[in-house]
Amino acid sequence: MNVRRVGRVLTMGVIAVLTPWITTVPAQAAPGDQAGVRIEPAPALTLPPELDDFYRPAAGIVAAAQPGEILRVRRINPAFFGLLPVNVDAWQLLYRTNNSHGEAIATVTTVLKPRGEAPAGGRKLLSYQIAEDAGAQYCAPSYVIQSGAVPVDYVNAAETLIPVAAGIGQGWTVAIPDYEGANSAYGASRMNAQATLDGIRAAENFEPAQLSGASTPTALWGYSGGTIPTAFVPEIKDSYAPELNIVGTAAGGTAPTDYAAVVRHNNNGVYAGLISTAFVGLASEYPDMAQVLRDRVDVFGQLVLGSKKVLCHPQGALLFPGFNYLGTFQGTDPLALPEIRNAIADNSLGQRTPTLPVYFYHAQNDELLPIAGTDAVIDKYCRDGAPSVTYVREFAAEHISGVVTHLPGAFNWLRDRLNGVPAPSGCTITNPTTTLTDPAFGQALGDILPPMAQALVGQAIGQQ
Repeated sequence: MNVRRVGRVLTMGVIAVLTPWITTVPAQAAPGDQAGVRIEPAPALTLPPELDDFYRPAAGIVAAAQPGEILRVRRINPAFFGLLPVNVDAWQLLYRTNNSHGEAIATVTTVLKPRGEAPAGGRKLLSYQIAEDAGAQYCAPSYVIQSGAVPVDYVNAAETLIPVAAGIGQGWTVAIPDYEGANSAYGASRMNAQATLDGIRAAENFEPAQLSGASTPTALWGYSGGTIPTAFVPEIKDSYAPELNIVGTAAGGTAPTDYAAVVRHNNNGVYAGLISTAFVGLASEYPDMAQVLRDRVDVFGQLVLGSKKVLCHPQGALLFPGFNYLGTFQGTDPLALPEIRNAIADNSLGQRTPTLPVYFYHAQNDELLPIAGTDAVIDKYCRDGAPSVTYVREFAAEHISGVVTHLPGAFNWLRDRLNGVPAPSGCTITNPTTTLTDPAFGQALGDILPPMAQALVGQAIGQQ
């Protein structure tokens, strides 16, 4: 049984169910022209990427472009949960990037900015990586954030409020990339990070975003699955996109530290469903690994793999809880197979020492992603002389509550970097019992919650 064939059949079935619920939205202003690329009006019908030709450029056009080059642009009408309009300017940029092997592919970034004129010198940029954690394109942020979208991935739909409130609320432009690309390569850190960097390039070359090109002060932020690209960017930025002015990255509940340990920890556990999703995502980038999955996984395991090609991460995480996924492999321990071991190694942190400031947050009692992997990566960075590492190890938290307890610290740290405050030198490691009692926690929430409320009622936010 072929995993991709099963996935395609199931995907079309899911889309067939969703299509009757897809709503129409009004087109915005007449299209213009951006550096030779026509700015198209917002789509009259909100379609999932599987049915939207905006996501499918001709291969020759993609191959002829440079990484980060814009191929197509359209306005969109952003909305919370597909229903509540968000009062910001918004576009989607289709751009060229590279897969894990340097081959040309295309993906989309969603660019949001406050209404009105830019401040003198242009806006700052926040690239926010949502925890997509899925094997189907209709789970991508660019679909979830559109008016008329069906919020099957209700977790991602809710997470869009964070960059809107924390980023646009500060007057920054925000980019939210579909970093998993057209093949939904969940777990493929290298490709995901490249897509994120090229999304920044595209946004900075898009004049209506009101940025100042490659000199734009830029920060990256992600939690959980969103750290797969976010935490990997500092390790490849100097070689892949040295021209970008990235002032800092913030990663909470860090995922790509020790993939093998994460798999073993979650096998037979509540979140066992995420293991097979990650295997499918990585295999989409590594043909040798895909062949192993075809040859060595039993029939029921193949069914599980196929199901993950059509599910967003709330459903994928909850399907088959307690499942012994590793037990579906026939013969050798799958994590010992070179095809799988090499794919994991190519996408794990710790390969290079960051030269830009980094902020890490991890709950000591994280039930999904054991903290030992992050501890080991931070220890390596510090031993290797990373110029600025801030690491917060909170005791009275776990993975889900960490979403909230991570917010204020990351927000304050990123805001300082974007405001030109120098990052602390060397390694700063703290072990608070809880971040909730820190006065800075309440102050940051006071900055984030009002624009969040304004966004929910359709008020314009982030204007000067």
